Amino acid sequence: MITHKDKIIQNLFKQVNGMDKIEVYDILLKIETMLRDFKSPIQYEEIKKQIENISIKTNISAADRYGYCYLHDHCQYMKVYKIKTLLPNFLGGEYLYFITPWQLKLMEYNRDNLQITFAESHLEAIALDFLKKHPPKSKNPVTDRLRLLELLDQIDSD
Repeated sequence: MITHKDKIIQNLFKQVNGMDKIEVYDILLKIETMLRDFKSPIQYEEIKKQIENISIKTNISAADRYGYCYLHDHCQYMKVYKIKTLLPNFLGGEYLYFITPWQLKLMEYNRDNLQITFAESHLEAIALDFLKKHPPKSKNPVTDRLRLLELLDQIDSD
């Protein structure tokens, strides 16, 4: 017979289905660290509020006087930022930009800029092959991550 705790554990594993073990360990460490700061019993709304506050402090900065940018996703080779303007999204109020360790200028996340950035790097063949087969903004439906970042995550930096 499955206990209540076992059902909770099963539900947690559904949430991390398809992730690398190291990512799950990072999440578990973050949960363990956060639990020190909360009283028992755990209140979801308190945790949600703290996560949002921490995320805002670490991942959002002013892009200009008309908007802000925040870290959307990242891997060891690239960070992708969303720039949100005061314009509504349907008027072009949200854009993706990226930087790489060897190119620190924020560039619009599109096929041409990605090809230029990865040209003459050790990732050129992989990135160009990917961009021939997929649109740059294609996402994995399971993880909701950009497919290019998932591909780059699989490449060892050594």
